[in-house]
Amino acid sequence: MFSKLFPERMPSTWRLGLLLAVLMACSTTLCITVAGWAMKQNLSSIARAVVLDDLGEYAVLYNRNGLKEIKDVFAAGGHENDQAVRITSSDGRVLFEQIPVAVAGYRWPDNAPANLQASQTLLITVEHDRREQQLLAGCQVLNDGNILWFGRTDAEDRAYVEHIRDDLWLAGLASTAFMLLPLWWFVRHVLRPVQDMMKSTHKLAEGSTDARLVAPDAVPELQAFASAFNAGLDRIDALTTELQSANDNLAHELRTPLARIRGNLEIHHDHSENAAAREAAARGMEEIDRAADLVQTILTTRAGEHKALKLHLETIDLRELLTDLHDLYKAAADERGLQFMLQAPESRLAPLDRQRINQAVANLLDNAFAYTPHGGAVTLALSTTDDQNRILVRDTGPGLSATDLTKIWQRFTRGSAASANTPGMGLGLSLVRAIATAHGGQTGCRNRDEGGAEFWIDLPCSV
Repeated sequence: MFSKLFPERMPSTWRLGLLLAVLMACSTTLCITVAGWAMKQNLSSIARAVVLDDLGEYAVLYNRNGLKEIKDVFAAGGHENDQAVRITSSDGRVLFEQIPVAVAGYRWPDNAPANLQASQTLLITVEHDRREQQLLAGCQVLNDGNILWFGRTDAEDRAYVEHIRDDLWLAGLASTAFMLLPLWWFVRHVLRPVQDMMKSTHKLAEGSTDARLVAPDAVPELQAFASAFNAGLDRIDALTTELQSANDNLAHELRTPLARIRGNLEIHHDHSENAAAREAAARGMEEIDRAADLVQTILTTRAGEHKALKLHLETIDLRELLTDLHDLYKAAADERGLQFMLQAPESRLAPLDRQRINQAVANLLDNAFAYTPHGGAVTLALSTTDDQNRILVRDTGPGLSATDLTKIWQRFTRGSAASANTPGMGLGLSLVRAIATAHGGQTGCRNRDEGGAEFWIDLPCSV
């Protein structure tokens, strides 16, 4: 519910901090409001009791000793700043009044209510023309018919309430500061470990199989989760390694039987006079050749990944090599209705295995031709720097998905654009990477802004 209140990309730490600050501000404001209202009510009750008590006291003094007693007692009480007293006649004439500057400006009633009897009291609230403070005034009819007025302002009560409010705000700020301690603990032991785990999962998604979740300072629950997750990854990694080893061993063991079977079929093909038998033997040899190529590809990929592939290095002009490949594939491009371009402006000599590099670039060109629609374009290019040579193959096909960008170089992985009619088993690009690795280079791919994909092989100037 609260997640919709924040921008989508705002970090969780800021979200939690702002939410906590808002909640603390609201709770502090509510506490101060309720406390202020309660104090006002209590102070109002106290003020009414004080006015009634002083009003009764002054009435007794007046009835006993007259006006002089009131003057003396009022002056001796020390309340001249916020209290006032006055005596008026029944027709409203002021007989005596003692009104300090702080109480001046209030409009006292001219007469007491007509139905007010002797010894009865009445409390009224008097507003000021320019001040927010109010005057609580009480009146009582004296024995001689005159009217005694006594008033008290709420200035002192207001100041007290404001002082308490300031103290409550300081207490609220201090409480908010203390509330940041659990937030700091939560960020350090929950959010930050979760972010570290997310970084590890991103590495896993990019194909780094040795990445693991690390949460040394996390809460025990997250540490247990990380341990269980890492145990699962270790098991998967072990199974994957075992499977790849089985595939490699199987490919190695199949090479000799396939060669023997092909030899027997070749003998049968050469010595048989039955046309149908000869044709069947030829088809069998073709299938065996395909299987042998698959086996050889698996073995070459394995050797290249472990940098154990034997290379027959020779100094090669890369522009000449790419030119030969361009000439070789030009007819296939014309047949498919594709524009095939070569961009190799300068010669560049490098020690490479011609056969392996030819095989790697040919695999990239085969993929580009397979996925580029009729009327599209494929470009074979060479880019060089002082310490690196880059062979690029660009196409105008469907491009790569986010998953393809990270996993397409793995064995038996085909691109998302592949269909049942697209030839291949997902070994071509893994072979390209293995050959590049054997040469001390690397491979990469990206989607082009203008559409299509771009694959490249980076090769060092010396191996």
